[in-house]
Amino acid sequence: MKFEMRRQRGQALIVIAIAAIGLVGIVGLAVDGGAKFSDRRHAQNAADTAALAGALAKVNGITTNVSNLSPTSNQVESCPPPSGVLPSPLCEAVQLAALNRAGGNGYNNNLTSNTVRVYTPPISGAYINNHSYVQVIVTSYVNTYLARVIGIPQTKNTVEAVAYLKEGGDLADGAMIISYDPDPNCSTGGTGGYSVSVSGSSTVNLNRGGIFLNSDEVCGFVVPNCADLNIYDGTVNSAGNNIDLGSCTFTPSFTPQINQDAVAIPDDVYWPDVPPECSMGGYPTPTKLGEIIVDGKRVEEWMIYPGFYTEFPQATLVANKSHIYMHEGVYCIDPPMNQDLSWSPVDAAFLNGASTAARNKYYGAATDGGITLYIRSGGGFSINASSPTYLDATNDPDSDYQGYLVILEGTQTSIEDCTITGGSGIDINGLIFAPYCDITINGGSSPTAEINAQLIGWDIKINGTTTINFNYDPSNQVQIKRKIGLMR
Repeated sequence: MKFEMRRQRGQALIVIAIAAIGLVGIVGLAVDGGAKFSDRRHAQNAADTAALAGALAKVNGITTNVSNLSPTSNQVESCPPPSGVLPSPLCEAVQLAALNRAGGNGYNNNLTSNTVRVYTPPISGAYINNHSYVQVIVTSYVNTYLARVIGIPQTKNTVEAVAYLKEGGDLADGAMIISYDPDPNCSTGGTGGYSVSVSGSSTVNLNRGGIFLNSDEVCGFVVPNCADLNIYDGTVNSAGNNIDLGSCTFTPSFTPQINQDAVAIPDDVYWPDVPPECSMGGYPTPTKLGEIIVDGKRVEEWMIYPGFYTEFPQATLVANKSHIYMHEGVYCIDPPMNQDLSWSPVDAAFLNGASTAARNKYYGAATDGGITLYIRSGGGFSINASSPTYLDATNDPDSDYQGYLVILEGTQTSIEDCTITGGSGIDINGLIFAPYCDITINGGSSPTAEINAQLIGWDIKINGTTTINFNYDPSNQVQIKRKIGLMR
């Protein structure tokens, strides 16, 4: 019997043809996908640099007083403005700078291959309607090669970038007492409750500068029992639309200012850089200056120097109740185990970081530049001074810490407690910058406490039984530099 074998020639061609389609698809995915990915990276870079260019143009325009009013409506409009409304000169400057920078990176807004849109304030995302930001959205179309075989002639990328801007000028616009808390607890009140509370039987005098509340709560500012509060050449400013003074009357009278620009937490909190002193080893060796007789007792005088401290001042000097002078510069302080920094005249008789000859006999030789206490995060601070404590902020115009007396690191998720209790022996000058600390100011037992400082805290409570004078000195005002940056 003969068997005839059926021939199967040609079946391999079918398999190869099917495999070829798959191979073409894989190659197409690699080629066209790679082109899409490469374009996306370039588009993101163009959006980032364009947003920064727009933010720089805006902050420069604000600094040089370029008009932000539309010639059509004579008011501030979004940028770009609604149809039929002409853009303001500031809007035109932002658009031009951003579009030119995007064009320099190959995205020229030609509508066929890409579009570039510039908005300030942003029209979407976390910073929508906030005029401190510039948003750039780039949409690009990438022609395909092999993907055309399966009916995909183009792919599309859409990327965006948002840049932040902060104009330079006086920190907190010159207010003396600033509460950053945007949402105070009106049910509890007190420190950690109301934004600013003035209570007790003391007389509180604010000489220039006024108060700023970052809260839109009516309870943000309270004067329980109508404490004796006197504001000279200033007022109470609020980011909200109402301030309730109750039945209290004040002499001199003042008119609260509402609907002020709010501080965005944490983005608008301007932090100075961590000083190099925080990277040093142990504190520098102090120098013994001599000895003096005070109330019949022999007292040592010492000079301490800028550097890194885990205890401040050093335990050996505190044990001797020395008179301690501070050399000009920055003192980085990092108490262990998240402890508060605590200073009390019980520990030492005298702490002198003054930069005037009238209050510091070593002025000129050691302290003609003032001092800054930079406190690392983890705790608050307590300054209790009923005997001389003289501290002047760094006054070197070339220093990044000019005007800062105390800087307390922190975060919005950990609000610390800070206390200043003073009598006639306390004389401090400069900015106390503790935006994430509830600050309590107490008048001591002496007749008058002079606090020549600008205070920036979370919530602020002023209390006491004696007169507290807050004397605002514009020459101590911290100047902030123009600032731009990308948000992620």
